[in-house]
Amino acid sequence: METQNDIEFEDRHWQAIETSGQIESEELWESIYALRKLGTARVLSTALSWCKDPAPFRRSVGVSILAQFGMDTKAYPQESQAMLLAMIANEQDPEVITSLISAVHFRELPDAAAWLISLAEHPLEDVRWRVAWALPIPNLSDLAMVRSSLETLLKLMEDSEPEVREWATFSISITQEDTPAIREALLARLSDSDFGTRSEAAVGLADRKEPRAIELLGQHLRSDRVGELFVEAAELYADSSLRPALLGLKKWWDVNPELLDRAIAACS
Repeated sequence: METQNDIEFEDRHWQAIETSGQIESEELWESIYALRKLGTARVLSTALSWCKDPAPFRRSVGVSILAQFGMDTKAYPQESQAMLLAMIANEQDPEVITSLISAVHFRELPDAAAWLISLAEHPLEDVRWRVAWALPIPNLSDLAMVRSSLETLLKLMEDSEPEVREWATFSISITQEDTPAIREALLARLSDSDFGTRSEAAVGLADRKEPRAIELLGQHLRSDRVGELFVEAAELYADSSLRPALLGLKKWWDVNPELLDRAIAACS
């Protein structure tokens, strides 16, 4: 049962959200996190009401609260799922769509997978990279939809925007799927013009023990820009041919000395 203090706490944060008026505001998100954590029926009722509001800002906030609601982030699943699935059928505002993408991912809604896939060619980069991040929906059991999700990610790995390619490469890399098409796509991204995309590809290839990537990984380790993911990939490969490049990093690379030592040991 809510106390008067709870009600005042809620009202204060709703007012702060209204005052902010900017979905990217740090202060706004502090209030969203607070209302999510409180997770009361009263907060739920207001969030559901905002999801139906004519103003895109309010709809976006309502969705963002439902996305991870309650102490376990999954409170009121039926009410939240029903609202989110109703919204994806008709929502056209890009700001609200980006909030919905996050919500259907966090809520693990398999019925939203086809909708997510349909957004892969959206004209806005901000939508496409979120699709690349959100796919495949966790615990998706429909094998045909899983395949469609992976095929969509492979296409997004070739997107014109680097942030989209990086997230798509990351999402492919962390799956347990291992097919010739996935390996070829990761190999292509290991030579990507974007540093982050190259880095994610390196780990994905190392996880799959793809031998064709080892030589190029060694070149990346000898470059003047070496991120942790390249060193992590070397540790995963545990291939002696990478050891000289790793030893060379000992002279100047101080990003994560412990990781470097582990990689050297693995490649010894």
